[in-house]
Amino acid sequence: MTEPVVERTGVAADSAHGIRIELGVFGPWETNAYLVWDGRSTDALILDPGMAATQPLIERVAANHLRVHLIADSHGHIDHVFDNAPLKRESGAPLAIHPEDEYRLTAPNTYGFEVEPSTADRHLRDGEQLRIGDLFFDVLHTPGHTEGSICLYEERLALLLSGDTLFPGGWGRTDLAGGSDEQMVASIARLARDMPPNVRVLPGHGRETTVERELAWMRRVAETGHLILPGT
Repeated sequence: MTEPVVERTGVAADSAHGIRIELGVFGPWETNAYLVWDGRSTDALILDPGMAATQPLIERVAANHLRVHLIADSHGHIDHVFDNAPLKRESGAPLAIHPEDEYRLTAPNTYGFEVEPSTADRHLRDGEQLRIGDLFFDVLHTPGHTEGSICLYEERLALLLSGDTLFPGGWGRTDLAGGSDEQMVASIARLARDMPPNVRVLPGHGRETTVERELAWMRRVAETGHLILPGT
């Protein structure tokens, strides 16, 4: 695991609420896995456990005296769900994914890797809220990369875990099975409309960004109805 990419003891609007996030990058796809907790309670969220993520994540859980309250997948691609099954065994935590991507947990992959199938214990539906200790994440269904892609939004702390929907300077691929340009346009437009500019964005791959840094091209996508790359 790397050093925390986000560490806040509180926010100006509500000093009683804080957040801790540790980031690990796993597998040949360099997938970001996140360990998230409120800095006070022992409940933690793990998002997107990639290939060989289980042991490092469990070690960080133990080092921070936490228990895994929930394992969540931002979507069902192999690089984000690879260690679902072993992590469930090691942690005893339930697994959650959007229902439209649940089939991917047992589907064959085309990458030549043997992935242990996993079973979802609950669904992440648009409009629901996940409580992790004193953190409240709104589930946003943001299809386009896959049918069941989601983002998790903590409004009080202005934090968006964006999966493969939103990256610095772009969006997740739409040319894979289950992808859709039209749905991705709608998802980008929704984030551009609903997310305040100061929201910090932690994506499924690569470095973090903010909505403000991405807002110009996001608005252009929304206005034109087409996936137009920034700078074109």
